[in-house]
Order: sequence, then C-alpha cells, then structure tokens
Amino acid sequence: MGGSNVWQEQRNFVKSLHEQGILDSHFDEILDLPRESPQFVIDLVSTFCSDAENAIAALIRYLNEPDINYSRIIDQVHQIRGASSCIGGHRMALACRELRYACEDKDKDRCLAACGKTRDEYQILKEKFNIILQMERTMISGESKRGRQ
Repeated sequence: MGGSNVWQEQRNFVKSLHEQGILDSHFDEILDLPRESPQFVIDLVSTFCSDAENAIAALIRYLNEPDINYSRIIDQVHQIRGASSCIGGHRMALACRELRYACEDKDKDRCLAACGKTRDEYQILKEKFNIILQMERTMISGESKRGRQ
C-alpha cells in the first residue's frame, strides 16, 4: 500500500473515532505537529498508555484501601484526565470527570463504577491507538515516505 494511501487511511480512521466520540481535535493537532523524529507520535502515545495504565492501577489500589483518601484519588484523576485530554482521548476524559465527581461526593460505589468506566474507556482508546500506531509504523518503514509530503 502506498504512503499516501496509508496516510489517508489513518486520517479516515481518526475521523471515524471523532464521530464515535473516542477522540477529539487534540489528536489531529498531534498528528499535524512538525516532527523532528518520525517516531514522535509512536513515542507520545506509548508514553501516554504506559502512564495511564500505571495511574489506573494506582486508582484501583487507592479505592480498595480500607480508609479511602479521596483527595489523593482526585489528584490522580486530574493527572489522568489532563493526559487524556491533551492526547485527544475525549471519552476517557469524560469518564475521568465522572470519577472526579464521585470522589468529590465520597461515594465509594460510584467511584468504583466510574473507575471501571475509566479503565474500559482507556482499553478502547488503547486498542484504537494500536491501530493508529501500526499505520504510523507502516508510514515510517519507508514503504510510505510520500504520505507526509
């Protein structure tokens, strides 16, 4: 498949994720940034995914403590929400917002449900990012250098 075809396929896929509410325009901005490194998007998304997985694991631990420190959870949620907003993870950011509201109300059951929703939205986002990153790798491989011109 030619480079411009992969590039267009990626853009169409991202557009479909917009339509589903999974991504927003922040991700388009990332794709459009000038790149000193062809690995930029891959590195950025990989770092986001690693950080998000660690943060969600921490949230689950915090929510399972006998004496829940809601302010610590809120701090963690702010970090996750900020990261997901910056990378364009719209539905994940919305799930984080719901988790923050549940924490502000100190409602453990709602927190657990919202944390599960945040984790689920992260898994969906990660799956979609994996597809996008495969397209990035295809474009980088030299098979598609024309796609960015």
